Amino acid sequence: MNVLTARRTRMPLALALTLAVALAPAAVPAASGDEAPGAPAPAKEEPPPQPPSKEQPSLAPREPRPPALDFDLLPPPKEQGNPDLERQVKARRHLLELHQGAGLATWAALAATVVVGQLDFNDRFRGGGDTGKYHAWHTGLAYGTSALFLGTGLLALLAPKPYPTPLRLDTALLHKIAMGTAAAGMVAQIVLGMAARGQAGSVSERHLATAHQIVGYGTLGAMTVGVVVLLF
Repeated sequence: MNVLTARRTRMPLALALTLAVALAPAAVPAASGDEAPGAPAPAKEEPPPQPPSKEQPSLAPREPRPPALDFDLLPPPKEQGNPDLERQVKARRHLLELHQGAGLATWAALAATVVVGQLDFNDRFRGGGDTGKYHAWHTGLAYGTSALFLGTGLLALLAPKPYPTPLRLDTALLHKIAMGTAAAGMVAQIVLGMAARGQAGSVSERHLATAHQIVGYGTLGAMTVGVVVLLF
């Protein structure tokens, strides 16, 4: 009886000792430092996210730039013009302005001369009574217009030409052609008027006076063209 009781007491102790020996390796970590299989890995700390860079750095190496030494402390000097050329340009502008004003005065004087000349022609040859009341006015206007025309032409001819002016068809060339025609008409009028006055009382006087009248209208027309091409 005592033997059976001793055996029953030893059996639970043996089982407890066996379980303790079996569970001891699982509780103690391995000497090599390896974690037990199935154990969760420790979390690694991640670095904080960096903001995106606005400027993309160039991959090519940059060569160092030398310091700029081409600076000026003073403003650039003004270009020196040709004083003789500037003087000629100024003189030409002044003379051509006078030429334009004198030309308009000559145009108006020539128109008045033609109108009074027509009245004088009608008074002498078309039943006006040959009173001669317009003759002195016509003669005075003719001399005054001729002097104005000559002075106006000299202003244009004496104007210096600082720049070369190639010959081409433009308003200036048309003006020169028209005024050249008017100049020839002025000379012809003077000659025909003096010839008609020298043949006063003869049949030739009327013919010469008629030619003088026709040339007068033609001269006024040519001068009108010369004025219009420049002003309009």
